[in-house]
Amino acid sequence: MRNAVVFATLLLLAGCRIDAGTTTITNVSIDGKAQNVMRSYVNGGAGDFECIKSISGRCHYLLFVRECGDAADEPGDDARCDTRTVQAFTLDAGTSRHLANLPPRLQQCVSHDREPSAPDCLASQG
Repeated sequence: MRNAVVFATLLLLAGCRIDAGTTTITNVSIDGKAQNVMRSYVNGGAGDFECIKSISGRCHYLLFVRECGDAADEPGDDARCDTRTVQAFTLDAGTSRHLANLPPRLQQCVSHDREPSAPDCLASQG
């Protein structure tokens, strides 16, 4: 751990910029055993999506953005928001995919048993 901090400090001193991204790990366990494990890492406009383990043998991803007009300024006022699918894809367990040119404010849903639909998937993940 200490070596990682020293290395990051050296990179910063050398003029390298380290951007923080967002890592999401979805882990569904049944009786204490991991059954479905999916991981994604999005940084700027690029992302890596990985289906580590799935009881169905597949992970279904849905990437989308919520576009809200200026009138949707009150919290919970989703009636004025549109959902735009950026990409939907399925990965076999043990495989991954890299995507570029992803938009800001990207959201995602992932499932092992069916293709998710937005924005309904957000309520079921809460």
